[in-house]
Amino acid sequence: MTHSDALSESLARARRAQAAWRRYSLSQRVRALRGVWRMLQAEREALAGLIASESGRPQAEVETHEFDAAGLLLDHFTRSAHRVLQDKAAWRPWMFLNKRAYVRQTPVGVVGLFSPGSSPFLVPFGDSLPAWVAGNAVLLVPPDRTRRTAVHLSERLRACGLLPEGLLEVAADGPGVPDAVVRQVDMVVFAGPAAEGCRLAALAGERLIPAVVDVGTEPVMIVAKDAMLERAAKAAFWARFGTGGSPFGLACVLVERPAYEGFCAQLLKEAEAFEGGRPLPPGGADAFKRQLDDARQKGAAVHGGEAVGEEGRSVSPALVLGAHEGMLVMREEAAGPALPVMSVRSVADAVEWTNSRPRGAAGASVWTRDLDRGEGLAASLETGAVSVNDVLGPYVFASLPCGASRGTGLLWRHSDAGLLLFCRPQSVWVHEWPAAGADPWWLPYSRAKARWLRLLSRLA
Repeated sequence: MTHSDALSESLARARRAQAAWRRYSLSQRVRALRGVWRMLQAEREALAGLIASESGRPQAEVETHEFDAAGLLLDHFTRSAHRVLQDKAAWRPWMFLNKRAYVRQTPVGVVGLFSPGSSPFLVPFGDSLPAWVAGNAVLLVPPDRTRRTAVHLSERLRACGLLPEGLLEVAADGPGVPDAVVRQVDMVVFAGPAAEGCRLAALAGERLIPAVVDVGTEPVMIVAKDAMLERAAKAAFWARFGTGGSPFGLACVLVERPAYEGFCAQLLKEAEAFEGGRPLPPGGADAFKRQLDDARQKGAAVHGGEAVGEEGRSVSPALVLGAHEGMLVMREEAAGPALPVMSVRSVADAVEWTNSRPRGAAGASVWTRDLDRGEGLAASLETGAVSVNDVLGPYVFASLPCGASRGTGLLWRHSDAGLLLFCRPQSVWVHEWPAAGADPWWLPYSRAKARWLRLLSRLA
């Protein structure tokens, strides 16, 4: 069977499943998805073991980061479903009191979901949830390195008996598949490299189908001189090295000069206490070494980054201290588990640097004891999400929009708006009384009738 034939079959199954799923009431869909979650929770160790073997991450970390966060998303979307998706009455002028108007939310159809490999369960499952709640099917396009996880999830959902077969399909693997998916689905959701996201968004634009595209760089941490340095360092180490390299992790830390030495000392303590390694992306060893060598040659002190284990799939967390803008590790997407830390003259300079990045940032965090000042600085950051004295919260606070800021993408996931993204609004207009007769603005017209209708419209 060719890639094209396999994709056509997957798409046909997804369309049949969506046609059945949309006929479920909203309450039935919510109950079914909660049942699916109970099934996945009962099997979490087996699924976490598969994810760990594909990603090279510890199983306990996978269970916490992938499953517990996904549970928060499921709870939010299933609890919000009726409030957001129920029919909403629409305002009408007084002369139409004999008519009823409301807006109904209808599903888009089949959603093509392109997910990153860094979070092989959390991101695809979390992005599928609002699509399913709204009555859609999902055609998942996973990266090669986490394909087994995607196929296993699809098979378990098919076998559980709670959902129509084909509600989650995994697209065939092969050349030209991403383009073929975009040309056949009804909506695109993409998170990943900028060049690919922009190309697929352009294809979606040719078909005038909605595209949710998130190509933002990882968040930036800004540490003021009055910050709680121990907490800030622990947060930075976890956000970069404890989240599997997720797209909502951490790109770099900018530290106000008087606090720089103290922050670096705390960060080194975290690195010394850490045992084990962090996975390298497939084929990423050479690029990772090139970035670290470049940093050393340009004056940085690099701690860690050595191979861990015999297979060479993991390295120790690399801290790049004394980083500056001329280094590859500050200009390119991270090729491995490295965290650059740069000294800045002031937090104002840090804000200006963050806002001047060519493609913006997916998020940022500000660290200071002065919460009013922190929120003021947050307001000046041109990022999709920002936190004060915390990291990563907005992704699992599903009531908050997640995604696009300046130059980082199209539209947002999560929040009420993120649930409505997977719907097409349908305007409904019902004439209730009188059962017989014509409305006064129908034909025929006369000058007297026109004057009377003009008066009515002014009184409206």
